Amino acid sequence: VWLGIVPVGPSNVRLNSSYKTRDLRDYKNDLGNAIANFSRVIPDGLLVFFPSFVVMNKCVEAWQSPLSSGGAAGSIWDHITRYKQPIIEPRESKLFAHAAEDFKAKLDDPSYSGAIFFGV
Repeated sequence: VWLGIVPVGPSNVRLNSSYKTRDLRDYKNDLGNAIANFSRVIPDGLLVFFPSFVVMNKCVEAWQSPLSSGGAAGSIWDHITRYKQPIIEPRESKLFAHAAEDFKAKLDDPSYSGAIFFGV
């Protein structure tokens, strides 16, 4: 188990989710690319936490958009989910137990190479 805070992304953008930076495209892209890189090299599961549901949802939405470099590259989300099955924490607390069970089931399923849980 490794627990840590990653201060910069692969393009050396500070991964600071302050109010001033959280909506910047460079921040969201580098955060997503860092997660994609971790998804590729870390076996089994990843837990990724955000300061709020709003920030998490905006990041996921940005990552699901096609990259501007052309159609062949896909999206950052495509790069993340190539290696890990995603689970996004539901806003409704009564659904959290189901999301946690889904994460565990995907970790235990040998047809997947792991799972990634996005939460708050």
